[in-house]
Parts: sequence; C-alpha cells; structure tokens
Amino acid sequence: MPKSKEGSHIRSLAYLQLAHELRERVLQGIYPSNTYLPSERNLSLEWKASRQTIRQALQQLREEAMVVSEHGRGNRVLWEKPEGSSPEKSDTSYAKFAALVIYGIAHGGAMNICQGAVSAMQYDGYHLIVVEVAQNVRRRAEEEAAQIRALIDKGIRGLLIYAEPTDKNRELLQEALAKGIQVVQIDRYLEGLPCDYIGIENAPAAEEITEHLLHAGHRRIALLSFQNAASTCQERLQGYCNALKRSEIPVDKALITYCDPRKERTAEMIRIVRQWRALPEPPTAIFAVNDELALEVLKAMAALSIFVPSQMALVGFDNLFATGLVSPALTTVAQPFYDLGRTAAQLLLSRMQSSYVGEPRTIRLPTRLIVRQSCGTEPLPLVPVAL
Repeated sequence: MPKSKEGSHIRSLAYLQLAHELRERVLQGIYPSNTYLPSERNLSLEWKASRQTIRQALQQLREEAMVVSEHGRGNRVLWEKPEGSSPEKSDTSYAKFAALVIYGIAHGGAMNICQGAVSAMQYDGYHLIVVEVAQNVRRRAEEEAAQIRALIDKGIRGLLIYAEPTDKNRELLQEALAKGIQVVQIDRYLEGLPCDYIGIENAPAAEEITEHLLHAGHRRIALLSFQNAASTCQERLQGYCNALKRSEIPVDKALITYCDPRKERTAEMIRIVRQWRALPEPPTAIFAVNDELALEVLKAMAALSIFVPSQMALVGFDNLFATGLVSPALTTVAQPFYDLGRTAAQLLLSRMQSSYVGEPRTIRLPTRLIVRQSCGTEPLPLVPVAL
C-alpha cells in the first residue's frame, strides 16, 4: 500500500521540531558551550525518534553553526551564551528566531504552509519555531492563547499566525504588536490588527467554481459552511452569492447550511444531506467551503445511496491530496499553500530586518479550478469488466 503524502510531510517536519527542541536547550544553557550533545542513540531513546530523524536534526544544527561534529567524540556545542543574559530569555539569542503558530499539520495544506515558511526563513539564515495547537475545536482557542503567551514572554521577535477562526485571541496579538513583535496573519484575517496579511482570492475562486456549476445547468446549488466560520469561509460565501446574482438567480437562504464543528462529523453530514433532500426543491449540486467537508458529504451520500454526480453534484475547496483518490474524484479549488507560507515568511523577514517599515500590506495569491468527475462535467473513468 503506498504511503500517503501527508504522512511523509509529517515525518519531514519531525526533524525540524527536534532541531528546535535541541536548539532551545543550547540557548537555555542546558547544553553549555564546548560540551557535547548526547549520542545519537541516547537522543533516539529520549525523543522516541528514528536515527534518520536524529541525524537530520543534528545536521540542521551544524548548518546553523550551533554545533560541530568531531570524529569519535560527537557533536560539540559552539554557541556561547552572551554575558549577563538570563537563562530564560535573551534578546540576542532570539534575534534570528520567529515562530509559526498553526493547527492541523496532518492536513496537507497546513503542512505545505509550514514547509514554505521554513524554507524562506532558512534561506535568510533565520530559525522558525513551528508550534502546533489542537485541531479539536473545543481546545483550539485556549491552546493557541497559551502558545502565543509563551512566545511573547520568551521575547520572540516575529510571529506567523494561522489563526483559530474566532477572534478570541485578538487582544493577545495586539499585545504582541504593542511590544514590538512583528506579526503576519496567514489565510485567516482578524480585522483591526495593524499587521501584514497573506491569503488567497477566496471570493473570486468561490465565484468561479459556482459559475462552473451554473454553466453545467445547475440552478439549485447549496452551500455548506461552518458555524462561527473563519474569514475565508465568509469570503467564499460572498463569492457564491456573487455568482448567483450575476446569473440573476435569487440567493435562497434555505440552501445555505452551517454545520456544527463540535458535533460528530459523519452523523452531522447525514442529517444535513437529509435536510437538503427534504426541501420542496432540493439542490442538485453542493458547494462545500473546504475539502474536508466535501469528503464528509461524499461519505454521507454513499451511506444514503445517493449517487455523485448523477443524482447530486459536489465540489470542494483546497485540493487536498485525498480529493484525487476518492471515487468520484472531487472537483475543487487548488490553493498555493507552499507559496502562502513562503510569502508570509518573506513579509515577516522584511519587517524583522527593517527593510520595510511602511503601512500594513495585504497580499492575495491566485487559485486554480481543478475540474474532476464529482461535478458531472468530466467523464467518469472507465472500469474494466471481467469477461
């Protein structure tokens, strides 16, 4: 069975996280200058990591001139703690450090954002601490707040934030900005924060995929989003409405449905699909505001013996890896996740290096419509029949 792309992405990030933990110990004086790090075997036992991951992490520290490998002796610490600095915090030690606070790294899009940001920071000789918060909606805001607080207290100089959809942590981010910490928002936009933002053209992309369904003959198109949705989902709703209005089709509020992210997802999707089917004029197509929702809808339709696309067309948004593997393959919008992370890091670096000191910037990257079989405009693949 082939390994998933998401799985390989998670493994590729593991060494960066381990390098960060070892770097922290060096900066805090746990591994003083001219002492040796534990052996690869002992590190592997302590961190429950493979030898390959350990070696990649050590190579990362060698490239940063934190340690040097000495034949027969191990990895000697080169970094020296500035005189008079406290073990908890040193302005010098964090001068070239920034952090990315993000959730859902197992999700391929978030992983690609991480990789793009890490690549850009490393290219300029900076270090990026990747901090993952809980995917669970009940714990996410609280964990995000705790991580942001810890980073502020440590004196981090730059912060990339893939924010929890609500604005519960707005005051913490305002505090970070007031203390001179440079902040860049990625994807989700919290209004009123005087900082740079990088996202995508959500409304035009949603308009394009809705128009694709309209051109295929659909006039009853349902939209599925989340309660207390992030700014991205709100923008996609606006694009959906724009496309309907342009085609002189009234926006029917009965077709705009919000799922509760706190409920068990499969049962919630089955309930919603039944709700759509019970309408006097049921929808013939569904636009889910992200691929995770779309894949759950596909699963619910299979459970209810509703055939996609012959009985109901379905489209999503994100172009996650799994969307090309399901049957029928999902029509969706491809986001440039890697470029989002890379550009966010470049914006942050320009602030940290004072090469840009102007007004907050907003950058939106283009997307790409990926047409597959789930919308009914592409032929289904032929299945060989045994004779």
